[in-house]
Amino acid sequence: MEPGDLKNLILSSLTVTILFGSTIKLNAADTLAPLKNGRVPQNVKELWSGYDSTTEPLDVKIVRQWNDQGVTIRYLTYTIGTFKGKKATMAAFYAFPTKRKGNGNGKKIPALIQMHGGGQRASIHSAKYGADNGYATLSINWGGREMEEAQPGQPTTNWGAVDATQTGHNTHYGSLMPDKLTVDTVESPRNSNWFLIIIAAKRGITFLQKQPEVDPARIGAFGHSMGGKLTVMLAGCDKRIKAAVPSCGGSGSAPEHIRNRPNAGVRRRQSELYHKTIDDALYIKEVTAPILYVGPHNDFNGILDNMYANWRATKSKTVNYTITPHMNHRAVSEHYFAGMLFFETHLKGAFNFPKTPIITADLHTKDAIPAVVVKPDQVKNVAKVVVYYSVDPHILTRFWRTASLERKGDSWRAKCPIGSTNRPLYIMANVYYKLDHTLVGYPWMRTIPETFGISSEMISYTPRQLQTAKVKASPARTRIIEKDFTDYQDWYRLNWNNPCWWNAQTRKIKDSMYAAPDGAKLTLDVKNAKDATLFFVVSDNGWNAFPGKTNGEYYARVNIKGSAKWQSISVTVADFKPVDKRTKHPLKSWTRITELGIRGRIAVMINGKKTQLPTKPTNWAKPRELRNLRWEVR
Repeated sequence: MEPGDLKNLILSSLTVTILFGSTIKLNAADTLAPLKNGRVPQNVKELWSGYDSTTEPLDVKIVRQWNDQGVTIRYLTYTIGTFKGKKATMAAFYAFPTKRKGNGNGKKIPALIQMHGGGQRASIHSAKYGADNGYATLSINWGGREMEEAQPGQPTTNWGAVDATQTGHNTHYGSLMPDKLTVDTVESPRNSNWFLIIIAAKRGITFLQKQPEVDPARIGAFGHSMGGKLTVMLAGCDKRIKAAVPSCGGSGSAPEHIRNRPNAGVRRRQSELYHKTIDDALYIKEVTAPILYVGPHNDFNGILDNMYANWRATKSKTVNYTITPHMNHRAVSEHYFAGMLFFETHLKGAFNFPKTPIITADLHTKDAIPAVVVKPDQVKNVAKVVVYYSVDPHILTRFWRTASLERKGDSWRAKCPIGSTNRPLYIMANVYYKLDHTLVGYPWMRTIPETFGISSEMISYTPRQLQTAKVKASPARTRIIEKDFTDYQDWYRLNWNNPCWWNAQTRKIKDSMYAAPDGAKLTLDVKNAKDATLFFVVSDNGWNAFPGKTNGEYYARVNIKGSAKWQSISVTVADFKPVDKRTKHPLKSWTRITELGIRGRIAVMINGKKTQLPTKPTNWAKPRELRNLRWEVR
């Protein structure tokens, strides 16, 4: 048989006997078989039926290898598959401890696959983070950006005749429609970028299983943002994943009872076919591995209410949550390190991760005020319990109040007074445990926290349920937004150790309890020995919390004369200016403010040029002395 004859064979798999008696296995030109009679997959099972990530050669090529503080790191490529006759290859970083300690299987160690978020790329730090903690770790470069530290001519991901990056046809993260870069020529889930990336990730698992240092039965997955969704999809359609930690993604689309809630702030639905084949809510139902969700209260991508509702359908017997208070799209160290502790438990057996705290609520109390009871696991190791509740239906701009707690034996109890029964009620809790386990963090998160947080389920009640239970409405309003700033319990902080760019933010002023009176000015007491500049920053109608109204980002500058004494500074609505040209309207009222920030420095647009204010940075070294943030009426 001539070589030219072999190329003409189009069967999916064929064994050919060569004259010399040996055999070779021939694959069809494409990894994915053509559609049968033009019919596209109609559900997750059909979508993945017949695909096997282990049949095609990986053709691994090591571009470069080096050692970094006891970790071997390889920059490599492997074959994803062949689509429309062209090979697609994935670039990745692979890292593992050079000297390995056995974990119950000789010297083989567990492995992790990491999937980056939108606009990002494979990360040396992520691969090394896993390796530093004893895992062989593969970080794949699905977005196709140039690899970190790549030399001229060194390869990155090449999707060939298709494109799953964010540069060719971005709509294919939500659309299944065809174009010149898709697999099929009709609307099909195989046209989704998510589908192609999961194929690449499955191939990554196959790569890990073939490595001599890896125990193929102990593989976990983690990823942030778009990588969080990918983590859930991968865990749902590939049983080789034995533990999964999605971050800020993988919550699924809003179920109907949330979507029908007035002003919920959820994303619009995609096509019906998308919601039958690609939506991560479908993959959540198929997850059997232990799974931990890492995310904040107000994340725009991993929407909290969706996650709590959809994850109840998972087949996994081990479901945990770790929710950072008040933030959007990030986690603080007390919650981030919970992910590695989860892997330590389920892939190494080296830690005992607490069970999800039990939370119950009672609307039928003697005083008609909702009551909450939290019962944590491993009570002896509990350092702190916090109960949060909110009356705001808008998920993205919701402020979570902190309830007053008292401990009774092995449980913690709280009251959740509300001002009206015309709004829903949401309740959840965080339990913080003492952290006494050796871990290694990212370079920017080296300090291991003293505690780690585990979150409860979320309890919610509709206005009708509150009214039927005859819950007492206790209207309460205060002009004091923050009396002292000792713990910033109701705030989140960014760059806090930076004496110039420190930033504290809160959604507190959106809450009816702290809303501004008509004509009020915002006043704060400060004490700073040297001359300083402080900025108030506000979001007006953030995330379209008030549909149909204008929105924008604004700042007000206050110059402060240095003094050893406390002094009051104030701003009015008229003092605020647009941060950049995207804000088209002047700020006219406090009514629709969804977030307030206090900062030491800010970047704004002035005369079309990005400008950092103040031009000469103020050194606001810690501790920053602030108190009595309040509304004052002239």
